[in-house]
Amino acid sequence: MINNLLDRLRGAKYLSETLETDSLPHSTKCRVTILTTYCIILLVMKLLGDKIKEIRKRKNISQQELADKLFVSDKTISSWEKNRTEPNLDMIVKICDILDISVSHLIYDNIDKNNIETEIKIKLEEDEYNRLKHFFEHNAEFKKENNQLDIYYQPTYRKFIPENINETVDEWLRIGKRGNKIILNYKNWHKNKYCDEYEVEIDDYENLDKIFKILGIEQIAVVDKTRFTYFYLNKYEIALDYVKELGYFIEIEIKKYDKSFLEEYDDLLNMSKNLNLNLSNIDNRGYPYHIITKK
Repeated sequence: MINNLLDRLRGAKYLSETLETDSLPHSTKCRVTILTTYCIILLVMKLLGDKIKEIRKRKNISQQELADKLFVSDKTISSWEKNRTEPNLDMIVKICDILDISVSHLIYDNIDKNNIETEIKIKLEEDEYNRLKHFFEHNAEFKKENNQLDIYYQPTYRKFIPENINETVDEWLRIGKRGNKIILNYKNWHKNKYCDEYEVEIDDYENLDKIFKILGIEQIAVVDKTRFTYFYLNKYEIALDYVKELGYFIEIEIKKYDKSFLEEYDDLLNMSKNLNLNLSNIDNRGYPYHIITKK
């Protein structure tokens, strides 16, 4: 079936290329364009059933269990996984929630890992910080030492900081000053295990700050930290931070992905245990939250 769809897609692409040189009526060009778009959408949707099946099995969830949670029959799940029918958008969102994955993870075969961040941050005592610094100096590749100044923002109409202190922070928007570079960064966390991350370099902080104020995006915190960065086990970026007003932290980020995001997160925790880190001190709120609440 997939090969047939690929043949149809190639055929539609060929027709579209032919239209560039052949003089055909506008209505014909429209029909071919629609066919091309339809084939692309159909091809992606046909792969969707395979991905649902793959992820469901990897998480040891039966078709019946998934059906019960979605309030559909197991025959419906089977039909999706055999690529006979496709779930609608609302159902796709529910499936992703049950499978604990993002929608982009389910829909796309190749996720752009450059826009995904998986990391943990742990509060340290000063002697623990010094122990780890000594360890990484002898067992990891030193990358750099620098000062980082981060200015955090949130919309006045949609607060990032929860009123309930027991809730975690799912979103951050910041402007980071890194030497001569100024970087706008947005993060959206998924159950505190990994996040979508988007960055863009800007050249005029003052004007961007004015635009934020006009749009109702207010400055909420400034984080000033000194960071020592290492590369460990050819996979993890280690950041040892001293944060003014807050103290010492370690931040460990995955830089090379060999498995799914959740599997990589589990490996990250196991590696952290091997470093004798106290996982009960994992911070899921972030530096700006602590600076705000401290004030």
